[in-house]
Amino acid sequence: MSTQDIGSTGSSGQHTRIGLVLADSQRESETQTFLQGRLVLFYGVLLSLAAFLYVASSIITAIANGWGVRSFLGIDKLIHIASMAITGVVYVLLRRRSFGERSLRALDLLGIYLFAGTAIIIYALIYEMAVHSMPAFLSIFLIARAIVVPSPGRTTFLMSVPVVLAFMAVQLSYGVAYADTNIPMEASHFAPYVLWNQLVLWTATCVAALASSMQMRLRVQANKARKLGQYKIERTLGAGAMGEVFEATHAMLRRPTAIKLLRPDITGVETIQRFEREVRETSVLSHPNTVRIYDFGHTPDGLFYYAMELLDGRDLADCVKAHGPMPPARVIHILSQACGALKEAHDHGLVHRDIKPGNLMLVRRAGEHDVVKVVDFGLVKDLGADSSLTQVGTVCGTPETMAPEIVMGREASASSDLYSLGAVGYFLLTGVPVFDVDAPMQFLTSHMNEEPTAPSSRRADVPADLDAVILRCLRKEPEDRFAGAGDLRAALARCKDARLWTETHARRWWNETKFGDAPRP
Repeated sequence: MSTQDIGSTGSSGQHTRIGLVLADSQRESETQTFLQGRLVLFYGVLLSLAAFLYVASSIITAIANGWGVRSFLGIDKLIHIASMAITGVVYVLLRRRSFGERSLRALDLLGIYLFAGTAIIIYALIYEMAVHSMPAFLSIFLIARAIVVPSPGRTTFLMSVPVVLAFMAVQLSYGVAYADTNIPMEASHFAPYVLWNQLVLWTATCVAALASSMQMRLRVQANKARKLGQYKIERTLGAGAMGEVFEATHAMLRRPTAIKLLRPDITGVETIQRFEREVRETSVLSHPNTVRIYDFGHTPDGLFYYAMELLDGRDLADCVKAHGPMPPARVIHILSQACGALKEAHDHGLVHRDIKPGNLMLVRRAGEHDVVKVVDFGLVKDLGADSSLTQVGTVCGTPETMAPEIVMGREASASSDLYSLGAVGYFLLTGVPVFDVDAPMQFLTSHMNEEPTAPSSRRADVPADLDAVILRCLRKEPEDRFAGAGDLRAALARCKDARLWTETHARRWWNETKFGDAPRP
């Protein structure tokens, strides 16, 4: 397995983007090669099985009806031959030329419907000869395809449904005049028989979907057990909406690293694009309070991952949950650092869109304590890029800290991040969200319609100047907030408690609480 080492490209954002483009190209090539190899096997098996069934059925027909051309070239046999011809052509093409991933997925679909469709058509033509065997035959086919060709379980299920419905339609078209032409089936027996066949096929469809899901999980587990590029997986650190995070070690540098691996069950074009965009957008940021991206790679079977610095600490949500609200001076210290990271992102035209306590890590770095790291740029918005992935009108983010304009489906801006950061500050000071409600929809409506209670009303020792800064961040209209992250940082620096939280205070707190004993990314 190969990767493109982002760290080797230097600090230039242009070099990093070039490296990522090369990694994308290599990843796509390896994924396509893996999938194409499986489809070559799939079509090879189909062709061999179709040829065997053609010969076997022709011989049986000849034995039953006499040897003649009709036994080998009847209408059902001609349909069989046409299906074999198409299968053979696709098999040869797959062996001789490369196809893109979309084309390969289309050929996967063609193989399912071509083979199953041919079987069902022939079944309709010679109904009395294939009544009992066809459900079992289709069941075996669907499950075998799920084992051979990799795909998410949901995709396998949806691709199999038309086969089951088509078979039911053919059965129903015969009514009660069924099976043996000399012994029509009674109406009372026909419906249970159709239902039984459907039960068999739907069970096979679910088993096929389960087989696909299990295969994807086994691929993930296999990748956990082996190296991802130059990284050896050590243990699981956590999971998020888009993937799992593991602690790893670089084989050559012996550098502790966090690896984020995309969940295979949510793999799709848009999800992959979002995941790759998270890497691209984060990798151009170099501020010390932004998580650093080291490397980007993928497995040969198409599982995406990237490597980032391993953070010795936990997020602010864990901190408040375990130790309660923070002193105002410490809140100023934390928010000021987050402002530095956001200023750089905003200067690059990037909006995070999901600033929340869980995405701000409190870590130890280079002997310093209470260093803030902004993480998880999975919802990042490039203000200068095509908005096809994150359309206006789509609500993205976390309800507890979401800016009103995002709730209303308007375009996110740098000011939206400042609103969310103000909500984080409110939570750090008081231990509760800006609006003390329970349901996500209540948070959203409150952000739009209600004025927040001042932090000082919930906690008496919050200074008036910090109180005012937080409330200005939480104003409904973006233009009423601070002009930018730099202005917010300057306002925090003017608060009377600024610089009262020192490294001595931070070190003492970390030593007493043992907060960083379980490093997480």
